Amino acid sequence: MKCPHCNHTFALTWKEYFREIRGRHSCVACKRRFKLSCSWSYLAIAVLVALIIAGLATFLVARWTHSRMMAAGGGLVIVLIVLLPLDRWLDDHWRKSAPLEPDKPES
Repeated sequence: MKCPHCNHTFALTWKEYFREIRGRHSCVACKRRFKLSCSWSYLAIAVLVALIIAGLATFLVARWTHSRMMAAGGGLVIVLIVLLPLDRWLDDHWRKSAPLEPDKPES
């Protein structure tokens, strides 16, 4: 990620990813807060990958277990295993950072 205030580039850690789930982060150098913008291309990629993985995972789990409940649960687990690292990578490498507006509260 790149801080929009001081242009410092740093990596997004798993701890920071889960702590700031809404995409509002703090720079490790200047400690100022910024947000990650959410573009239509980012949303399209995330939804497309989630649908493809969910469909394949649900089909495969249903085929192996012959149970609809196991297929739904197994499909969800597999989607999370694939989608969380992909989303973190997209946050770190693709999404653009923008300063938080000073008149908006951070809560």
